[in-house]
Amino acid sequence: MMKLRAIPVFIVALIAMLVSTAAYSQNGGYAVMRVYDCNKSVSMGTGFIAAKIIIVYEDGKTEDVELLPYNEKNATENLRRITATLNAMKAKGYFLISQDTSGEQGAIVSDYTFLKQ
Repeated sequence: MMKLRAIPVFIVALIAMLVSTAAYSQNGGYAVMRVYDCNKSVSMGTGFIAAKIIIVYEDGKTEDVELLPYNEKNATENLRRITATLNAMKAKGYFLISQDTSGEQGAIVSDYTFLKQ
C-alpha cells in the first residue's frame, strides 16, 4: 500500500516540475554578450571586428555598444562601458551564469552568458 501512495505523489511532483519549467521557458531564456576589447580590429575569419560589445537576446534581437580601441588611455572608459552594460543586463532581469575570456593583450574577446530570471 505504501508504494501505491508514493507513485501518485511522484507523478504530481513530476507534472508540477514540467509545468513550471514550461512556464519559465516562455518567460526567460539566454542572452550572450561578446566583448571585443582590441587595438583596431580582431580578425574573425575573412573579416575584422572593431572594438565593441555585441549582445544577442533570447528572442534573436541584437544590440551593439561601441568601445574605444584598446590602449592604456582608453582602458578605464572601456571598463566603464562594459560595467554599465553588465548593470543594464541585470536591470533587464538577467543573471550572469558564465564568463570566458580568450586572446592576448590588445586582442581580448570575452563572452558573458546570461539567464533571464
